Amino acid sequence: METRKTSRYLKYAIGEIILVVIGILIALQINNWNENRKDIAKEQQILLSLQEEFKQNIKELEFDHQINLGSINAIKTLLNFDENVDFETRTIDSLMGQAYNFATFDARLGVYNDISSSGSLELIRDPKLRYQLNQWTGELNDYKEDQIIRRNYWIHNMPSLVNKLLPIRNQDTFMDRKDYAREILTKPIQVPKSNYMEFLKSLEIDGMLFDYYMNQSFVTTNEESIMKFLKSTLKLIESNIDGD
Repeated sequence: METRKTSRYLKYAIGEIILVVIGILIALQINNWNENRKDIAKEQQILLSLQEEFKQNIKELEFDHQINLGSINAIKTLLNFDENVDFETRTIDSLMGQAYNFATFDARLGVYNDISSSGSLELIRDPKLRYQLNQWTGELNDYKEDQIIRRNYWIHNMPSLVNKLLPIRNQDTFMDRKDYAREILTKPIQVPKSNYMEFLKSLEIDGMLFDYYMNQSFVTTNEESIMKFLKSTLKLIESNIDGD
């Protein structure tokens, strides 16, 4: 009799334990589901923010790239200019203004830096997108180096050579950019046409312009590479946004 009671008690106790364990497992599963849902919601917000930041970077880079292409075209025209054909001095002023009118792409990194420093990058489930985003700052490093080389070369070489012959103030007239607005433009001044002839015939200036052309070419080539990276990453971002 006692043995049967003990057996029933043990079965009851075991049943209670099983029910408790099942309850705990269900509670854990619900909690995990809730946490996963929160992580997905956070991921979607991150992706939306990255989408906007990458769109802004593409827009900015497109603007800067067109300016730099204009600079390259002006340098090529100067390098191929035939000084034996009659020309107006303002033509050279215009070309020099365009050549000097280079742009520097400053990428927006606020959203990327925030998610990277906080570890939120791991919330992105797509491994290909995570890998792509981890390459972003590396893509910019080579470009920044070329920007610095270009800028420093121009600053350290142009004034000592060009300013001896041409009035740099005349070039400012042709630097018309919406991100470089000036309230006051200086009035052009006239110098002898022989100065422009000497400028066009100088081997030293020709070498300076060619070196600058090469530096600017490296920059624009990198811009094209970065543009491809930005667009491919944006495409990946948008493919991971729910509803897109």
